[in-house]
Amino acid sequence: MSVILDTLLLRTKEITKSKHAEPKTSTILLLSVALIMSIMLLMIAGISYTEAAMKEYSACRDKILGFEQRGVYTSLEEFRLALSFCDS
Repeated sequence: MSVILDTLLLRTKEITKSKHAEPKTSTILLLSVALIMSIMLLMIAGISYTEAAMKEYSACRDKILGFEQRGVYTSLEEFRLALSFCDS
């Protein structure tokens, strides 16, 4: 038993380094914040894109409804065809 105690006392000055460093808390926090911010930016970009597309469709539809009220379209098929151009 004294051999074990002696060898432990001799090695107290040695510093062992691990092969892979453990990530620090600040690094993990920074990566988490960066990931959340990128997700939020993608969501905002997606929402603004769909909002712009919906406004464009609404403006097109309103214009065609105005023409329909003025009597430009003589049949229901012409009116539906004109509305189908707003989808593209």
